Amino acid sequence: MRALIVADIHSNLEALQSVVRDAEERGGFDAVWCVGDIVGYGPDPGACIDLLRSYPLAAIAGNHDLAAVGALGVETFNPYAAAAARWTGNELTEEHRAYVHGLPLSLECGAFTLVHGSPLDPVWEYFLPQTMPPAALQASFRRFTTPYCLVGHSHIPLVCRESDLTFRLFPDGEMLGLTADRLVLNPGSVGQPRDGDPRPSYALYDSVAETIGRFRTTYAVEVTQEKMRRRGLPEYLAARLSHGR
Repeated sequence: MRALIVADIHSNLEALQSVVRDAEERGGFDAVWCVGDIVGYGPDPGACIDLLRSYPLAAIAGNHDLAAVGALGVETFNPYAAAAARWTGNELTEEHRAYVHGLPLSLECGAFTLVHGSPLDPVWEYFLPQTMPPAALQASFRRFTTPYCLVGHSHIPLVCRESDLTFRLFPDGEMLGLTADRLVLNPGSVGQPRDGDPRPSYALYDSVAETIGRFRTTYAVEVTQEKMRRRGLPEYLAARLSHGR
């Protein structure tokens, strides 16, 4: 089985379409696993939901998904994110809202547990070296029982090993062999990368080869930006797509 792993799409249809095409060119996939934040920030929330749901899909909710349907307040969001969440909520159809409302906060898919933030706090906590001291990392690994865990939320592609509690970047093009060492992995962001590279990031898991690889592709970022401007979304959110920060 091959799974396309995506996170933090943030209503960026052009980026998601490019990821799907790139994954198909790399041998295709049997299912899509989405690690939260399908919507928020970008101009095409409903179309992104529809594209994901056109494939066998396992998905969880992220904080922006919850905010868009009123299941989470926007008081702690920055003004740009709050404005985008309110706009997104008005754009979603009742069917889309019902789908997002029904998304779980965590999910097991074979050898993987999917959470958006961290195993300890699937909605808000950032699984990053600067926010996760050793005690929190140990507690996080104890929280899930599968060999591996997928997270999103930070938009930074990372790998953390339980054996030494160390983080490292998950390089573009790396095929990581899955061993007995338990891992937490972040595939990076499809729709709003924040690692200094604006290209969409995703992962492919192969259960037969027991590998997971991370890849990047390109898309017409100016098309997404123009849509955002036409639809009155904050200029800051459109501009940041050009530099991946």
